Amino acid sequence: MQIKLARPDRALVLIFFNVATSGYLLYHLVSEHPIHVPPGGLSVLFETASFLSVFLMFIGATLVKVTLAARSTLLLALFALQVGNLLDAANLFFPSASPDYWVVGDALTFSGEVLLAFVVFQFVRHTNRLANLDPLTRLFNRSYHMRRLAEFLKSGGQGNSGVAVIAIDLDHFKHINDVYGHGFGDQVLIDIAQAISVFQNKVDLISRTGGEEFEVIARGLDEPAALRLAEAIREQIAALQFEQGPKVSASLGVALSHANEALSSLRQRADAAAYQAKQTGRNRVQLAT
Repeated sequence: MQIKLARPDRALVLIFFNVATSGYLLYHLVSEHPIHVPPGGLSVLFETASFLSVFLMFIGATLVKVTLAARSTLLLALFALQVGNLLDAANLFFPSASPDYWVVGDALTFSGEVLLAFVVFQFVRHTNRLANLDPLTRLFNRSYHMRRLAEFLKSGGQGNSGVAVIAIDLDHFKHINDVYGHGFGDQVLIDIAQAISVFQNKVDLISRTGGEEFEVIARGLDEPAALRLAEAIREQIAALQFEQGPKVSASLGVALSHANEALSSLRQRADAAAYQAKQTGRNRVQLAT
């Protein structure tokens, strides 16, 4: 989640529009109807506090931008709530006013509450999604990956093919970081993530599981199909072009789950196969034993 200040000119326009609209409604009520102060100060305090609190929230929403929130919907919701509170108060402070004020006020208040609930729902949904993503590559992160893989293994994959795990380990990545800098290294990771994402419609899950390590999960593949997929991923990575720096490659290990195999065992076999691919020349695919 990112929070930053909005453009002052736009914020001032929105605040001015709010104040002008509220001021016009108040002027219209005061000029046409006598003010009635109800006995006891509690109702007056409540109505005033409701109006001012929503107005202050509106000002805050105009001055601050939260990237996870639908800001335009939030502003509309707060404005509807504010005007709704103002018109609801007309029934209390201006009893001679038309009952239409009360009806419209309730309608606006209800609409504002519905819109505000929608904004909160969207905010929570986006927050939960971001909690499952790697902030650099925007692929799924390790914790989400482990949960989903456990679910796949528990369900037994698809058909009789089980679950295929493809471990991807970039070659010489430490050298890239040391020689060309971590900024370039980060860009390499981002570009590789985008290259792997080309296959997202053919697999079940693509994640960044470590510094220069990625993992792909695919169900319903037999051994030849899993190897073909891994080879296609390897070629996609090897085909990347960078303005500076060397060619980038990866060593891949492919493991297909056995009956009732534990998650740790399956991933360990895939990692071991990727390590063997590194030891036998790099930039190749190795099937786990």
